[in-house]
Amino acid sequence: MTALDKRKECIQRRSSLSKSERLLKEKAITNCVLPFLKGKIGTYIPIRNEVDVYSIFKDEFDLYIPKMLDDTTIAFYSDQEEKINGPFSTIEPIGLREEKNLDIILVPVVGFFDTYRMGYGKGYYDRYLSKSSALKIGVAFDVQETKFDVKPTDIKLDMIITESRILK
Repeated sequence: MTALDKRKECIQRRSSLSKSERLLKEKAITNCVLPFLKGKIGTYIPIRNEVDVYSIFKDEFDLYIPKMLDDTTIAFYSDQEEKINGPFSTIEPIGLREEKNLDIILVPVVGFFDTYRMGYGKGYYDRYLSKSSALKIGVAFDVQETKFDVKPTDIKLDMIITESRILK
């Protein structure tokens, strides 16, 4: 199975969760994530049925969300900034003041095994995470677990949190 096929399969499994299943699983995930949250937190506004930690944490914490700067680079900006529609159906801050000193980054996941994540395939997060000293936490549903070939550019996360476990 190609990497593209694996991505499609993981997205389909994630999308097959009912609204009530999703809400219960997201609550379990956010409860597991909470003890790790402190300081400046990088997160994301979910697309394509990604785990939604943003809605739960947006009023509680000092959040920073990614903005695409070019074809290879993202940077994080305050969630308090005005937002615009970005590429790939994302919502991004307009990007007035970049925050380079994040304490924690909650990372979206398409698929995972061990503490490696599969993203959408463009490498934005891997490039960013390779230069960051923040605690890197992937958030995913159990149904997204899959085996895949790890490339040298894939960044190992500090942990992946699902509704049933914390992988370290």
